[in-house]
Amino acid sequence: MKIEVAKSDLEVALSVASIAAASGGTDLTSHYLFRLVGGKAEVLSCDGRVFARSPLVATVDGDDGSAFTVEAWRMDKWVAAIPDGVVTLSADGTGDVQAQAGRSKTRLRSLDPAKFPYWDNILKLAKSVGTISPKSLSHALGLTKGFVSSEDTAKPELCQVEAIKGVLWATDRRALSAAEITALPELGIRIPGKEVPSVISFLNDKHTQENDVTILEAERSFEEGGGAFAVFERADGSYLGVNRPTSKFPTLNMDKDAVGDAQLDLDRAEFESAIAVLSAGAPKGHEAITFSYDDKTSTVSLSMPCEAGGTDEYPLTLAKVTEKNGKFDTAFTVDYPYIKGISTVFGLDQLSFTIKKHGRGGYISFRHEDDGAKPNKYTSVLVWRT
Repeated sequence: MKIEVAKSDLEVALSVASIAAASGGTDLTSHYLFRLVGGKAEVLSCDGRVFARSPLVATVDGDDGSAFTVEAWRMDKWVAAIPDGVVTLSADGTGDVQAQAGRSKTRLRSLDPAKFPYWDNILKLAKSVGTISPKSLSHALGLTKGFVSSEDTAKPELCQVEAIKGVLWATDRRALSAAEITALPELGIRIPGKEVPSVISFLNDKHTQENDVTILEAERSFEEGGGAFAVFERADGSYLGVNRPTSKFPTLNMDKDAVGDAQLDLDRAEFESAIAVLSAGAPKGHEAITFSYDDKTSTVSLSMPCEAGGTDEYPLTLAKVTEKNGKFDTAFTVDYPYIKGISTVFGLDQLSFTIKKHGRGGYISFRHEDDGAKPNKYTSVLVWRT
């Protein structure tokens, strides 16, 4: 089996395959698999949870179904070091792969390709559920990933992002995020929280960004071997697939149009400066920040406990509270990473939150809408602690 491919085309394929290749270990999960199918070459990878495929624009020689593997990190390192030009990869079935580009030549170890976890049969069952802008979907996932629970043993149903009737949901029981994908109102997919960054990496790849991506779903009965996954495929045939969790996300109700008691406006730069100052004196790893509002001076202040004792306070000169139902003098505490995550995803310099009392507690909510004919609509709710 022999493959001749331009370095630039090989790099395009490996940029996809690298997302699903394990960074550690020495088994097949840490290898790229090169295969000939229908007279064309492709690169596959699978770390056991995520799998990827990318076609190679190449000249090939070999029997259909021929394959070899190479360690992903070695291939990446070698390709980064060689000059532009034609790369030749050849294997004769003895366990070694010859890699050559100009004067650069090396041998790479191949494992048995017959033991690779191919997904060809279940992929034949995949059905398209629609197409979407990769930027749009990446935006939605970028926000919701920060709200996914890490309690994978106690609450596995919360350790994922799930689209229900076109709305991407995530919650860790302290905060909630809902991203309405208006372009796909019937979208229903389930992505493990730990795999969301991999999907975002694929969506943000510069070649993926060129066209809409197609979302496919496949499920196989227990008698047929079981398994279910979602696939994100771009126009050139490259795709990334993720296994679907078995735990169903809970049904949640949220009043997106609830009228608040006040509106809180924050300057992003000032807020982040305050967090940097306060966290320097706070107990290590402390993330809870308390907001307080002095109705007489119209001043918003942030505070955190100090490691040395007492509480440190930071007044915000650019923050503003607009009261809607009389005086608002409630102090509340939320975890600041949610707010930083919102500002980072949307790149906003100013953030506006609706403040709502509810019984003895309450919450703050954030709403945002993308530009375009079919914009995503986002709602995030942070339940406060008094």
